[in-house]
Amino acid sequence: MQLNRRTKRNAMTSAMYVALARVFNEVAHDENMQVVLWHGAGDSFGAGNNIGGYFKNPRGPGESPRAGLMNALFNFDKPLVAAVHGAAIGAGTTVLMHCDFI
Repeated sequence: MQLNRRTKRNAMTSAMYVALARVFNEVAHDENMQVVLWHGAGDSFGAGNNIGGYFKNPRGPGESPRAGLMNALFNFDKPLVAAVHGAAIGAGTTVLMHCDFI
């Protein structure tokens, strides 16, 4: 799995949080998938949250996209390997706590 927003150092948007949560939930139930390798495109693993997105898309009622990803990671029971290079800032560091090998 690759974070791919090179020009923004892979800062995560709300849509990326939703997509990542969906992927982790799908992989958790896929018997053919045994391990996940997570890395960032370009020169950074992840620069955290896309700050501009917070102002353009304020959180509405219900679970936030970030909480959805954290729940998916918390419940993920397969090995998760992070190939970290360059920046790992904010949420880019927070997600690493859920990895089995960095």
